[in-house]
Amino acid sequence: MPKKFITAISCISLISLVLSSCGNGSTESQAALTEDTVVSTSASADPGTVGNLIQFKYDKLISNIPIPFDILRVHAEVPLTYNSGAVNPASNLSYYSSSTSKALNLGIYGGDLAYSITYEKFDDMGNYLECVKKLADDLGIPLAFDQNALTTYRKFGTNKDSLEKIVFNSYAEVDKTLKSNERIGLASLVVTGGWLEGLYATLTTLGNIPKNEKSQDLYKKIWEQKNYLNMIIGLLEQFKDDKSFVPVIEDFKRIKSVYEGLSDTSTISEIEVAALTKKVSEVRGKIISH
Repeated sequence: MPKKFITAISCISLISLVLSSCGNGSTESQAALTEDTVVSTSASADPGTVGNLIQFKYDKLISNIPIPFDILRVHAEVPLTYNSGAVNPASNLSYYSSSTSKALNLGIYGGDLAYSITYEKFDDMGNYLECVKKLADDLGIPLAFDQNALTTYRKFGTNKDSLEKIVFNSYAEVDKTLKSNERIGLASLVVTGGWLEGLYATLTTLGNIPKNEKSQDLYKKIWEQKNYLNMIIGLLEQFKDDKSFVPVIEDFKRIKSVYEGLSDTSTISEIEVAALTKKVSEVRGKIISH
């Protein structure tokens, strides 16, 4: 992949939801950014204006939140087997009526696209594309997944690299549109949903596979999500005056409480992964069910 393309990933926030072959900064620099990086500033989520400071924090924090593929690509090292239960069924689409729910699940379905591409389940992608198109249209981002984009998806339906680039362009449009309309709150929710789905898909696909020489890197990746979770909570708290954000923040703090009870080092055991899986499943279950 060209260097220019890689560089662009670190600069555009929503794009980081769905690309596979590139990271957005070293693990060390990402881990160094914790919740302490965030200065507490309150803002109206989407109806009001967003100040330059919030815009700056959004761009900086999102550029350091991991892409789903950052963790999904480690699956091949174990190796893991595709789990159809790790994705949000397309039949759930009718549940999402509020802007908050639509934005979160736009991110979740983006994570499902990434998961499908990882395991080359190209036949499953059509359902998720229809879901993200509907949600993007409802949120006023019709250009993100317009007919031209869908036609291009079909053209490269079995080309993994091409599909990644197409999704890149689609989510770049999501990011561009939301930011230009000062709807950074919704953009933050899309990113939050994508991050959650990447972690959930990993935990449920890993299942009861023990920690060994092949799986230890994936266990470490799961542990690293603790720092990224702190960033996400810090970002969401910028919009805590909007009542629709409050339950989301509370739920993600519940995941954080599980992480805080784990080992003090970068090690994590099978038992701890099971506890984390339970809590992540609970939070994700609430998001995809309404």
